[in-house]
Amino acid sequence: MKIEDLRKLSEKDLKSRLVDNLESLQKYRFQKSIQQLEDYKLISEIKKENAKISTLLNELLLIGENIDG
Repeated sequence: MKIEDLRKLSEKDLKSRLVDNLESLQKYRFQKSIQQLEDYKLISEIKKENAKISTLLNELLLIGENIDG
């Protein structure tokens, strides 16, 4: 998912998407270990999306701290 699309999501949606991605990543890693995963690019795509989501969540956290302080 592109960063522009992720920016449109709420904080709650970002957190739930991150949890879902972590579960999917675990499933894909398991499939890779038993050699049932056909598309290895899925793992790197999910890791990149997780990094984008984490960055957005950190940005939201910093924005919230700047408003309070």
